[in-house]
Amino acid sequence: MGDELRLDAHSVTNWLLLGAAPESTLAVDELLDRGVTHVLDCRTPRRVPPPAAIRPGLVWCSAPTADDGASRGTDWYTACVSFAALAARENSARLYVHCAAGVNRSPAAAYTILRSRGWAASAARARILTSRVQARPRYFEDAELCLAELGLAEQERP
Repeated sequence: MGDELRLDAHSVTNWLLLGAAPESTLAVDELLDRGVTHVLDCRTPRRVPPPAAIRPGLVWCSAPTADDGASRGTDWYTACVSFAALAARENSARLYVHCAAGVNRSPAAAYTILRSRGWAASAARARILTSRVQARPRYFEDAELCLAELGLAEQERP
């Protein structure tokens, strides 16, 4: 079994995990072993459902977006926050947020989720970048603009 079959995930909080796409049944098994109940897939749409989408015991949601450097738009951030809120209603839920490599889109989604749950921007940013060192804050500023437009997070004062 090669490393490409294993799960590439990091805990951001006890409730939220962040990483790369779980492309094998072994990786999905690892998600379940870590107590993950909900999966937010931030990649562009797949022609074939990924293993996590068809696995009993996981609630899977696709919030597709390209990794093109453009604004994700308020609809995308709303979809991410809404799915996280759905997961948070369950006492034992754990949410896994991923994109292809866990570098740009899924960190932005995780950041937005933390911000919408009351985290300060600096704390959310630091937690994500410390938890998943390969993460890049490419869309964090975009997230802040959309969160402000949606009224979903308090803006920090300098």
